[in-house]
Amino acid sequence: MTRIFDALKKAEASRQGPAHAPAPVTPLPPPPSAHGLGVRSIGRPAEPWVAALPLRGAAPMPADVLREMMALRVSLEVTLRDRSPRIVMFTSPQGGEGTTTVAMQFAQLLARDGALRPLLVDVHVNRPAFTVEPGSRAVVAAAQLLDAPAGGETVPTENLLVAPVPEEHRRSGLYSTAALRQMLDQSAAGFDWIVLDGPPVLDSPDAVAIGAIADGVVLVVQAGRSKRPVLSRAADLLRKAGAHVLGSVLNRRVLEIPEFIYRRI
Repeated sequence: MTRIFDALKKAEASRQGPAHAPAPVTPLPPPPSAHGLGVRSIGRPAEPWVAALPLRGAAPMPADVLREMMALRVSLEVTLRDRSPRIVMFTSPQGGEGTTTVAMQFAQLLARDGALRPLLVDVHVNRPAFTVEPGSRAVVAAAQLLDAPAGGETVPTENLLVAPVPEEHRRSGLYSTAALRQMLDQSAAGFDWIVLDGPPVLDSPDAVAIGAIADGVVLVVQAGRSKRPVLSRAADLLRKAGAHVLGSVLNRRVLEIPEFIYRRI
C-alpha cells in the first residue's frame, strides 16, 4: 500500500521563505487532440523533438491507492496553488523504490478528471520506464506495471499523455536539462499538470539538476528499504541544487492492524 507522510504537511510553512520561481514559459496553442502531441524544438520547426502519446495498458489502481493519490493531489494543489501548470518531479534516493509506479498512479489519478490535461514525462535515460509501442501511436509502461492487481479499479488513460525519453538522450545516457526546460516551456500552455518520473538522486548525476527545474519534488521511499540518512542525503542534495523538496511518499507500507481500524486511530 502506498502511504503519504511527513513533510507535505510542512510544505505550506516553507512558502514563507524565498519563492521558488518557475521557469519562463513561452505560450503555445493547446494541443489539438489527445492522440499525439509533437513538441517542436526552437530552430528546427520541421522536426518533432519528442512525441507525447497516450498511455496504453496501465495497471488499474486499488481503492486504497486511489484514496492516497487523491490526498496527495489535494496537498500538492494547496502547496502549488499559484503554479500553472504545476510541474512536480517524483524521484527517490536510490533505485528500486517504486518511483515510476507512484508517478504513474498520480498521473492516472489526474487523468480521471476530464477537466485536466496531465503530461507524464519519463526522464530515466539509463532505464526508461516507457517505450513507444511498435506499430501504434501509443506508449506502454514497464512490463511489471501492466499486471492488474486483483480487485483493482480500472482507471481510464485516454486523457493521459506520456513523453518517453528521446532517442538522442538514450544514446548519450544523460538527459539534457536545457532540452528538458525547453520542452516544458513549449508544452506548458497545453497542460495543467506535468509529472516528471525522475531518476534516483544518488545514482544519477542529472537527477538534482532536473529536480531544480520542477516547481516541487516528492521523494518516494520504499518501506523498510531506505534508511533515514540516505533519505536525508538525497533531500540535501536536491535543496543545494535549488530544488523545492515538498515531502515524501512511503511506498509499499504494510499495516500491522486492519486498515479500517488504522483510519480510526
